[in-house]
Amino acid sequence: MKYLIDEDHWHLTEYLEERATLLSRLKPKTAEFLAKGSFHDGKVLDIHIINKSNGKKKDPTTIKMKIRHWNGKIYQATWKKVYKFSIDFDITRNVYANKPHKIVFKGKGGLDEWGYDELLPVDEKRMHHEIHLHSQAVLHIYCSSFKIKKLS
Repeated sequence: MKYLIDEDHWHLTEYLEERATLLSRLKPKTAEFLAKGSFHDGKVLDIHIINKSNGKKKDPTTIKMKIRHWNGKIYQATWKKVYKFSIDFDITRNVYANKPHKIVFKGKGGLDEWGYDELLPVDEKRMHHEIHLHSQAVLHIYCSSFKIKKLS
């Protein structure tokens, strides 16, 4: 993360200023959601990676994630024209601070809840979304399009 380094080092004002430069690229409802809230403490329900390769389309990969927001509503986050992504998930890192060898909830939380994220521009057309989950999993998604849709 560039601005949300750790709990003692948050450069929130600077982050919001840089993120604001890409909000105009997003659909109005997505920009509004990001301006007013976040998925913090939302439960990751599923992640789908879709490859629409046909030999003609550039960056044919799409990632879709369903999240149950803390308010109970279900949302779908969609990243399109993905040109680079990684998911670093190792359940053995999800341990209690005072018991470094004891996995939280015995690993039954899986990916767990959304912790913090940064959505920042890479250039005038592309963006990078870094997401940290409570399970200590980290996602990096580089794409040209990001959208949030309320499902229920």
